[in-house]
Amino acid sequence: MVVKFPHNNATCYGIVKNISEKGMCINSGVCLPSGSVVELIIPLKKEELLLPVNVRWIAKTGDFYDAMGIEVLQPSEKYLKIVESFSQTP
Repeated sequence: MVVKFPHNNATCYGIVKNISEKGMCINSGVCLPSGSVVELIIPLKKEELLLPVNVRWIAKTGDFYDAMGIEVLQPSEKYLKIVESFSQTP
């Protein structure tokens, strides 16, 4: 699943590698600093879901930070349905 997030007056993109009711792991070419609180954007078919999140950790491979652990601060019903849909995927 693709997500978007603001960083330095630009919109950056990431790919969700793991998702749960409380958070997710996102791989991206750009990582936000640990402790950042932002609105993550999940593009849906007809709308965008805005989700307040906190960056709990960042990880790097070699010299590049390329993964973030995200805590979902206020999981909405729509977000929880997305999580549920992934848990039902074989």
